[in-house]
Amino acid sequence: MFVISSITQKHLMKKFNFIPYFFSLLLVTDLYVFAIDSKEQRKLKNKIHNFSSKNIDTDMSTKWSLTGLYLEKYDDNYTFIKNPKLKMFDSNLITNISSETAIDPTGEMNEIYLKSNVSVNRNNSSNGNTIKLYTSYAIFYLTKDLIETDRDVTIITSDSTTTGNGLSANLDMGLITILSDAERTIKEGDQLQTIKGNQMIYNTKTDEWIVKNKPASNLKKSIKNKVTTTFNLN
Repeated sequence: MFVISSITQKHLMKKFNFIPYFFSLLLVTDLYVFAIDSKEQRKLKNKIHNFSSKNIDTDMSTKWSLTGLYLEKYDDNYTFIKNPKLKMFDSNLITNISSETAIDPTGEMNEIYLKSNVSVNRNNSSNGNTIKLYTSYAIFYLTKDLIETDRDVTIITSDSTTTGNGLSANLDMGLITILSDAERTIKEGDQLQTIKGNQMIYNTKTDEWIVKNKPASNLKKSIKNKVTTTFNLN
């Protein structure tokens, strides 16, 4: 069940031979795809300023809450959010996810495309552990509790800072995988220790790190294709 509140709302022929024709068709097709993917080409249905929404389960417990500067919903349910702040609740875990913009392509909160200054902050109230994750673009699959990106990432824990390229984070299982070029710097007293690997897996439930020599190339390629297509990146 969704509960939405707001402060302000607006209801708002010549012959061609085969080869030239083929490339002309490709150009027209590309322009058409670009047009249907652009929010400027859609018809704005609603715009809500300073909005907030909640997902409440059958036990009347809040599963997540979402706020933002404004939300634009279009005639095909494509939804654009400025300055989204998503807060998720799961037992003793609270996860805060934010970015400069977000797109929900279906309006169903199944997938959210996060862009610019993406931040994930997860706090475990049972042990006080906090994990912070930063990247530039990410896709969040709410139904899978999964965050993925092919961009550079930084993960900060109480005793370490880890960087790398590409990420697959299953928040439900507590497994965060840096897909390639991983480097972890650990602070032990006044000493710093650096560990490098082509792939690192962090188990947030056991607080254990696994270092692998082989990068997760196939997974990274799959994520890269999705991110590149979704955000229209080169």
